[in-house]
Amino acid sequence: MKKLSIALITAGLVSFASADLLSISAGAGYEQQNISGYVKLNSTINYFNNSSAETDGNTNTGNFGLQDEKNPYFWVKLIYPVPLFPNVKFQYTKYDTSGHSNYIAGNVEIFGDVSIPTAITNASTTQTIDSYDFTFFYEFKPVVADFEAGFGLDIWKGHTKIYGTGGGITKTWIDNDWDVILPYLYGHVETMKIFGFSVIGDVKWAKAGDNHHYDYQGAVKYTIDVPGPVNPFIKLGYRYKEAYGVDGDNETLLKYKGAFLEIGAKF
Repeated sequence: MKKLSIALITAGLVSFASADLLSISAGAGYEQQNISGYVKLNSTINYFNNSSAETDGNTNTGNFGLQDEKNPYFWVKLIYPVPLFPNVKFQYTKYDTSGHSNYIAGNVEIFGDVSIPTAITNASTTQTIDSYDFTFFYEFKPVVADFEAGFGLDIWKGHTKIYGTGGGITKTWIDNDWDVILPYLYGHVETMKIFGFSVIGDVKWAKAGDNHHYDYQGAVKYTIDVPGPVNPFIKLGYRYKEAYGVDGDNETLLKYKGAFLEIGAKF
């Protein structure tokens, strides 16, 4: 009887996995990150990537000169058959860029934490952001599509460094760490597969007063039909991410957009 009970439990666990009640998915890829936006304090503004602001003749307008880049990301998603408890997805994304500019306006703060005390010429700027994105969601599976809905936190660990000449002195003016937490509501849809192809849409959205965070993603996914429990896939898509924050008289708007290519698998 004990052997029979163990066999029944084992069969039940196998049926859970085969019924897609318990699954692990993972993916990794590269995304094009075209950067834009600005930091602003009253009438003084510095753009992240707008070279015309360096030579417009306005001493209150400058540019960091940050360049568009391609950076990596990876994610892991766990869906499990535990009532009430949400499923979990974690994604790490690297935002790493640098550049050179002729002029950065002074008396401005970046992300409300990093102060630029004076105007800087012949400036070299680097900005690195490590994004740790945790999503908690529930899954719904009608016939024609899979839906996910929930909430999450995108935690940014950033570092900004600016080297250049200000007030006749050439030195490193900024070399600071900073943190930003971006909460959001989450929605996801994936259509049923036709000849291995499906269409995916993701939305991460939050707004509180003047502050907001938008993250939109659309993709075409091709799942490769191979024997066994592993289902590999390839995904090609486009992503737009925008974060805007107000801290007193300081404003920061940061945008990333571009195409991405990803490979992954569902287990």
